[in-house]
Amino acid sequence: MFLMNRRPPRLLPALTAAALLGFVVTHGLAQPAGPGFVLKLDGTLTETRTPSQALPAYGRAWVIEGRPEEQTTLTGDAEVRRAGSVIRGDRITYTSSTDELVATGNVRVTRDGNVFTGPALQLRVDANEGTFTSPDYYLALQGGGRGRAERIDFLGPGRAAASRATFSTCGPETPDWQISSRSLFIDQDDDRGVSRGALLSFKGAPLLASPYFAFSLGNERKSGFLAPSFGITSRSGVDLMVPWYWNVSHDTDATLYPRVSTRRGMQLGGEIRYLRDNFAGDTRFEANPYDQEAGSSRHFWHTRQSFSNLGGWGGGWDMRGVSDDRYFVDYSRSIVTSADRVLPRTVSFGRGLSEDWSMTVLVQKFQSILDARPGPYEREPQVVTRWLARDRGGFDMNSTFDVTQFISPDVIRPSGTRMVAHPSVSWPVRRPGWFAVPKANVHATSYQVNTALGTDYGLQRVVPTLSFDSGMVFERPHTYAGRDITQTLEPRLFYVRTPFRDQSAFPVFDTAPADFNFAQLFSDNTFIGNDRIADVNQLTAAAVSRLIDPQTGAEGLRFATGFRSYFSDQQVAIPGVTPRTDRRSDLLVAAAGPLGSNWSIDTGLQYSMATTVLPRFSMVGRYLPPDGRVLNAGVRYRRDQLGQVDVSTRWPIVDGWSSLVRLNYSFLSEGYDPVSRVENTRGFVESLMGFEYTASCWALRVLTQQFRTAANASTTAFFLQLELNGLGTIGQNPFLVLQRNIPGYRLPQGTLEPGSRYFGYE
Repeated sequence: MFLMNRRPPRLLPALTAAALLGFVVTHGLAQPAGPGFVLKLDGTLTETRTPSQALPAYGRAWVIEGRPEEQTTLTGDAEVRRAGSVIRGDRITYTSSTDELVATGNVRVTRDGNVFTGPALQLRVDANEGTFTSPDYYLALQGGGRGRAERIDFLGPGRAAASRATFSTCGPETPDWQISSRSLFIDQDDDRGVSRGALLSFKGAPLLASPYFAFSLGNERKSGFLAPSFGITSRSGVDLMVPWYWNVSHDTDATLYPRVSTRRGMQLGGEIRYLRDNFAGDTRFEANPYDQEAGSSRHFWHTRQSFSNLGGWGGGWDMRGVSDDRYFVDYSRSIVTSADRVLPRTVSFGRGLSEDWSMTVLVQKFQSILDARPGPYEREPQVVTRWLARDRGGFDMNSTFDVTQFISPDVIRPSGTRMVAHPSVSWPVRRPGWFAVPKANVHATSYQVNTALGTDYGLQRVVPTLSFDSGMVFERPHTYAGRDITQTLEPRLFYVRTPFRDQSAFPVFDTAPADFNFAQLFSDNTFIGNDRIADVNQLTAAAVSRLIDPQTGAEGLRFATGFRSYFSDQQVAIPGVTPRTDRRSDLLVAAAGPLGSNWSIDTGLQYSMATTVLPRFSMVGRYLPPDGRVLNAGVRYRRDQLGQVDVSTRWPIVDGWSSLVRLNYSFLSEGYDPVSRVENTRGFVESLMGFEYTASCWALRVLTQQFRTAANASTTAFFLQLELNGLGTIGQNPFLVLQRNIPGYRLPQGTLEPGSRYFGYE
């Protein structure tokens, strides 16, 4: 122990003796240490816990008097320590026979980062039973919450009951929000609390009241009601949802969310999730027995499952369905789900057959709605077997064998069975600074086609392909923005030759033209799927340059450019798509990476050398400083498909207020949106405007969002959320909406980090 200079000089001899001797006990506070007991300094605060009864206690004060085996009294700046707990007061008395400690005058108790202060404490130490009168408390492990109570009764280890208690994470003086409870019961072993007669007030006004509610003290899952949420949409009206959470077991939980809206009536939704060693999944459903607007029952369901190593097999399913075409239009709260038109129902499973062989079986059906009808072909089933052998005498060999039964979703298009054998062999040579990969493959296909008229026929084709891929990597030291970097130059050439085979009589089950981008530049087929094998005789040239931090290897700016030279006209085509006749390729240019000062850019363009137009262009700039400001601005253009200007921001205005804005405007009046297939019209595709106010212990978000749901249809939603730090939220949570609409958006307060039990260590 150390003496402090402020102690009266006349007490120095007694205090020095007390400091050197103190009193040390191994049980209660009154038994002397055994022979050979030595204090040992520990340079670290370990998280290993030892039962307090097995540890000694230490005491100090201005005056220590009494008999340790009967009663000991510490007077004047008294302090008792044991097992990380500290009790301080003007006077502390411990009675050995009853194991009772009484502290009076400026009592302060600290344990596990939590602090209690008050005028008087009476405690049976080992039993942890007693009373704390009029305490104030600070709970570091509960998000920094604080409050006061008329009285706290300790009912045993980890259990306590408080009378007339308050709680808030705001400052101690006039907190902006506060929970007042008639009684509060805490059970730390069970990690739960129960409040009776609770009232939540905000800015002095009552906000919510509850005669009873239970809550978790930590991060453990607990069954019970979650915070209610409410919102307003133009499709549903005023919407209120009260979720109930069920902690079924350590690896399974479920949530039921009854929901009522002024325009749609009563709705019940639910979700069950499970996570086991070999399988995991979740199932979600929503059902409205009678939609007041539609005059019928409506529902939605989605189930997902994945499994592995079940008898050597792995796989799963992913299936969705709705009751009618306009379910997403009427019930969606974001443009992501409202744009869904094709709902897959897929079941797949597979396994490794040997070291080199594997097999996958898939069944896929669809529910197509609105303008996506009649929908894509269904696979009932598809069986794929693969053989992959790496570095066999320097050669890589790969073979795919695919048998698929395609079912037409209507009676007009043909159905049929397609069998594909696609073996390939390559000889990759990779050395420091360069690589070369010659490759040969054969695509053999056989069809058995069934038409609506009952005239079945068969088709076969064999198409060989030769390709040669090569590239080099050059590096040099460079200086950029005052920093030492490594700059690379990576040129690459790719030649591919596939002869022409007449495929005009072959059906098109799952094939479409490949998008022209940097990844597709180095593909040997300009189609995606197995129904068309393009006749090509072309050379691709590309180059990439990167700026790399030599210390960390992190990539900074990247520049890329590439183009193709065609040596013959295209003859193989898909019905309805005009084949290429110009031998000049489009030019691709792209750049992406940080620009410094918290700015970054991602841009790319496609330039047609034949028509001197830009078939595609995109550019997005982002400003993302660490203080929470966000600014995104960009434009996306795809000829006859997409033309949008997109601006989003979170920007401080004044005194804690920030604006939340996202504007997505379409400037095309022709063509179709490539995702929703809705005809393009000029106007706002999606817009969001609102405000956010952040204080030290709470935040308020108010925003409205409008988005297109179908042709000539849109939905407007209103969000109001009050977030109380350390407690939860009231209203409909717009975080996912903000995160999707304003890339880079972060919660200003962030997630409260769990406190340390060493907070305020004394």
